[in-house]
Amino acid sequence: MYYNILTEKDHPKYRAVKKTVKLLVEFVEAECIFFSESAVESKTGILTIVVSKKSPHYYDDVVFHLWKVIENYNTFSFCFFDRECIKREVGKGNLFFLFNCKEIDLVYRNTGGKPVLDLKKLNMKRLLKKTVANYQMWISEANTIGRDLKYHRGNENHLMALYVIHEQFRYLFINASWILTGEWVMVENILDQQERIAKFNSALGRTFDLDNKEEKELLRKLDLARKAVQWGEEIEPLTAEIVESAYEKLQWLMSEVKTMYQQYAEQTKQIFKEYGNQ
Repeated sequence: MYYNILTEKDHPKYRAVKKTVKLLVEFVEAECIFFSESAVESKTGILTIVVSKKSPHYYDDVVFHLWKVIENYNTFSFCFFDRECIKREVGKGNLFFLFNCKEIDLVYRNTGGKPVLDLKKLNMKRLLKKTVANYQMWISEANTIGRDLKYHRGNENHLMALYVIHEQFRYLFINASWILTGEWVMVENILDQQERIAKFNSALGRTFDLDNKEEKELLRKLDLARKAVQWGEEIEPLTAEIVESAYEKLQWLMSEVKTMYQQYAEQTKQIFKEYGNQ
């Protein structure tokens, strides 16, 4: 059964959303599907699919079976979860579901049942306290990794300095991905992390501007440093200027992630205010 904008034929996104939802339910045993607006201009919106217990595939594996659909309908950002995962993540303070899985975001439900997210049962202060705790955990990890950076830079060990910065970028992207995508994007390659985040946030998705030759090269050098340290691969000589450029970019990202969390916290307070259960 369809809900909200899929009951409004004059809605500007009605056709695109309905076509995609109809295709999804042909291939996925979905309990329900949510549609939310995207902050990325090139995207029609975010489709969050809650996979049913009856599904032969675990929610984490569904994306591999639907790669062609996801590739062909790339104006949408797709997220797959099940109820248990959502319950667990909300319990940790993950705000993604608060912004994307409310009843007003529902567009399809296979059968009747309890809401995936019941705002009336959530305590805002407790939720945000856990959100902040997770944010601080990943920032602490990034800072711990970076504690030897000054030493490496002072000794002109450009390889280790660049590797440390790479790992700090990785942890900051993990931190951001948690509330932007609903899950921690844990891959080693920070380009892959940025590409995933780009589907949900334009600014962070262009941390490294791939249309800029110098920034693209900087990203390449960061990955080469990772492979040199982790796998022992050969790497071309590095310079203090490269390390400085990476460090400046890192400081920008750290500030952006902090600002993003602050904005999410303020918007969360507004959502609870509208629902009358602060």
